[in-house]
Amino acid sequence: KNNCTFCGVFRRQALDRGAVLLNANKIVTGHNADDIAETVFLNVLRGDFPRLTRCTNSITGEDSALPRCKPFKYTYEKEIVMYAFHKKLDYFATECTYSPQAYRGVAREFIKDVEIIEPVCILNTIISGDEMKLGANSSSGRPLQVQGECAKCGYMTSQRICKACVLLEGLDKGDARYGVSRQAC
Repeated sequence: KNNCTFCGVFRRQALDRGAVLLNANKIVTGHNADDIAETVFLNVLRGDFPRLTRCTNSITGEDSALPRCKPFKYTYEKEIVMYAFHKKLDYFATECTYSPQAYRGVAREFIKDVEIIEPVCILNTIISGDEMKLGANSSSGRPLQVQGECAKCGYMTSQRICKACVLLEGLDKGDARYGVSRQAC
């Protein structure tokens, strides 16, 4: 685990808290097919079955006060770039300075290599993720994780303490690895 753990957790929470301040009733993200396929592979590589069964959802948190939706789930990143170019829209892509060390880069590189051989691999990956979700739901009548509230800050979480509070506790203790180890979660 690396900087992505901290950035991802705090960025999501900042989006949620900002949306609440603006009285938004939904968060719409720009995740595209490439992003979702990468996430499927990351969850497979990590052995994270609960996230694997959710990561291809077009809408998450439907029963919560602030659902999220991904309208570009089946849209390739290159289609978005081409559309922006064609419409002369301001489009910018920025790379995080830490992204070369990010684990996601492994999944991204793998997908791009496979895409050369099998152009529909990105959509096939998403469809496979959807199928895994369906299989998981039919094997038992209950969800793999249940959303609740953090005992410390009240933010939504499937654990007793949300990941942001765990990470902050580790930083307060002077041990940044505390918040990213499996034992701390």
